[in-house]
Amino acid sequence: MKTVKTIIPFLFFFFLFESLAAKDDVFKGDTIRYKFDKMLIEVASSDYVNYNPGEEQIQQGIEQVQQILKEMSITPPEEGKKVVISLHDLDGKLLTSNYQDLKLKLEEENSKGLIVFDDGTIFEKDFGQYCIFLISRQVNVKVFVENLSDLNFFSSETFKVKAKEATNAVREKAGAGYRKSPVQACVEISGSTPEVYIQSSPYKSLDMLYLTGGIGSGWVKNTFVSDISFRLGLGFARKGMIKNIYSIEWSMMYDFSNSNNNKFFELNHFASFGWEHNFSNSPLEDKWYGFSVGYLVKRNNDFFKENTFRVSVKKKINDTISLKPELYFNDFLKNVYPGIRLSVTF
Repeated sequence: MKTVKTIIPFLFFFFLFESLAAKDDVFKGDTIRYKFDKMLIEVASSDYVNYNPGEEQIQQGIEQVQQILKEMSITPPEEGKKVVISLHDLDGKLLTSNYQDLKLKLEEENSKGLIVFDDGTIFEKDFGQYCIFLISRQVNVKVFVENLSDLNFFSSETFKVKAKEATNAVREKAGAGYRKSPVQACVEISGSTPEVYIQSSPYKSLDMLYLTGGIGSGWVKNTFVSDISFRLGLGFARKGMIKNIYSIEWSMMYDFSNSNNNKFFELNHFASFGWEHNFSNSPLEDKWYGFSVGYLVKRNNDFFKENTFRVSVKKKINDTISLKPELYFNDFLKNVYPGIRLSVTF
């Protein structure tokens, strides 16, 4: 029971960092533009397959905007202008209750609103007098229309079928690589079958080898400890961002329990296998968490018992500093005790 009470503050401290790190940024790795006769829809997300314009959350957002607009009077913009009506995410769901939830802004028309493909095909990326802009953690959606009444077609069964067919057509043309590489595409869905145009991606693969070293300090078994570590890892990218790192680490830990005797530098060596995942969808700010399992491969004093294991959870605070709450075990889940370390990577 005493051990559990000791662990609780460390877990609280760790999850506090997690909550502070949460952001609403959306990484626009995939951007698909769907063109219909009276409508242009731009969908930006990290996985376009799961976020097509016919998806329920997007449909609900548009319907809610329409409901509020019925209670408002919007003056049509003058030539060369566009009204942008924005609805922001609330706890992962697009919700409105009245006109105060919407933001209206008048913008200049985009003078560079055309995309020209290698075969000469020209595609608009800006359209109409009005833009409905849905902003959420998972996806950003822009719906361009000439008249607000054109939004009615957005919720029709015909449009839902065409949107799904268009997304499947993009996936088929992009090939299996769409899961890893960003997809930029334009789709004409006015005809009987969707016409797909894929843009060349400016991103390159970021898979890489990591060779790093670091120092750290912390508190284990009610004793101040310090360590030096070396790590070899493989990082794998998805949609232009490093998302997963698999690594092995060798760390040498020194405790100060016997610092007054002649054997000052007796180090205990741990070998660990770890996995880290970047939960961020924004290239501007990473959100790394990791998990590792280590074993005491070389024991030089009595600070740790034989057959000691440790389980670490890692929260990366910035590019160099990480927080590691830990649990240590003797002889497979015996004598459990907590620890916490702060490490600096070079």
